Amino acid sequence: MKKSLEKLAEIYSDSKLSPEEFIEFRTLSERAMVNLLSIDGDEGVSNALCKSFEVTNQLLQSTLLKAKRDKENEALKNALAEVVFSQMELLKANAALFAS
Repeated sequence: MKKSLEKLAEIYSDSKLSPEEFIEFRTLSERAMVNLLSIDGDEGVSNALCKSFEVTNQLLQSTLLKAKRDKENEALKNALAEVVFSQMELLKANAALFAS
């Protein structure tokens, strides 16, 4: 697990992703979900969490494509960036609070 996290950090260290790096990033993330489900089972809360991450990523991609097409709407792009950042930080806080 630690190697996977280190690999993700290495891929994204420059805050830019090529299409190939994105595919590798997604593959590592999918493997982490498979690993979780192999430990906790393929039903229940963990499965729902994994599915919600998949749906969230799909919705984020769709929203970003919409924002990209709407080039004049800088407010939308900024608000979306704020939502993504705040939700990522909330996930980190939840993990830190409830994992200990």
